[in-house]
Amino acid sequence: MVPEVVERCLSTAPRGLCVLAVDGLSYAVAEPALSHARTRPLRSTFPSTSTTAWLTAVTGAAPSRHGALGMVYRAPDADCVTHLVTGGTYAFGPATPPKNPLLHGGPTLFDRAAAAGRTALVVGAELERLTGEWVEALLHGARIVPSSATELGTDPVAVVERTVSEVEAVLADPHDVPPLIWAYVNLDDHIHLSGYDDRLHASLRLLDTAASRWADAGWSVLAHADHGQVPAAPKAELLDAWARLDAPAHCRMPGGGAGRVRWLYPRPGHEQELADVLSDALGDHALVLTPDALAERGLLAATPVVRERIGAVVALATSAAFPVPDPSVAWEHGSLSDDEMLVPLAAWNAPRAAQDA
Repeated sequence: MVPEVVERCLSTAPRGLCVLAVDGLSYAVAEPALSHARTRPLRSTFPSTSTTAWLTAVTGAAPSRHGALGMVYRAPDADCVTHLVTGGTYAFGPATPPKNPLLHGGPTLFDRAAAAGRTALVVGAELERLTGEWVEALLHGARIVPSSATELGTDPVAVVERTVSEVEAVLADPHDVPPLIWAYVNLDDHIHLSGYDDRLHASLRLLDTAASRWADAGWSVLAHADHGQVPAAPKAELLDAWARLDAPAHCRMPGGGAGRVRWLYPRPGHEQELADVLSDALGDHALVLTPDALAERGLLAATPVVRERIGAVVALATSAAFPVPDPSVAWEHGSLSDDEMLVPLAAWNAPRAAQDA
């Protein structure tokens, strides 16, 4: 859906289109904060996490098709799990490096812009420093604008100030045809630590002011996010229960997932047994499902792409006590609550019909 909105806005943008890709921003927080924009909610992907949602946003492909399922999962036929962004592999013992791809890339909105004769530029110091399958698929067809930043902190005001400065440098350049400028705004790291605090709201006011200024100068501006976040307060006994079950006695390899959705890879023939034990251990703090049950609920189609990657036992958080992989974070995402799933699509100086595509 997002690629179609971008294409329609770009086709009518008199000077060009700037897309602000804001990581970690929920609709409930964005709607009042982006006061100069027309804002409506979009529903994120499942899992509601960056690797999954951003790839869907730039390709239009469902997670069950592109295969970027969370942050950590197995490649087809692998005997280990891999971190999709860092490339790190994890196993209970010696493991063979994965031979099959972790995901299936596809034409991006940058490829489509280039095919239409438009320049597609990406601003984003954090993405510029990444390598590997995911970022290559995400930014395929775009030209990354080099950042002068030497250190990347998490303060949201500093992040927005840097991003705005780098975008404005691109806007000031001469362009033969109206370009597509896609700017990554990483608020996610701060929100994980501090939530939607006063500093975060101050950064959104700065972003709204900048977008309004660009719109007044004739640029069309869109902003959207990948997921929101909710408070996390994992209980020690639930963390211990997960650690006991995510072990060689029960599983073929370490578990995967992303934040508030996690899965296990049971030993063959023990899938239902492990699901029952995990469900009893997590109680009301999680919904434990199989891939087939995810499909029945309309969350994730049980395609071969999905079955080859996720575990046979999947736990979705239903409370803050859920045993997230990193207990040090104060806020997390990945599951199904509205604050995780509903994200903003905001527009400044963009045709309403294009935004509502």
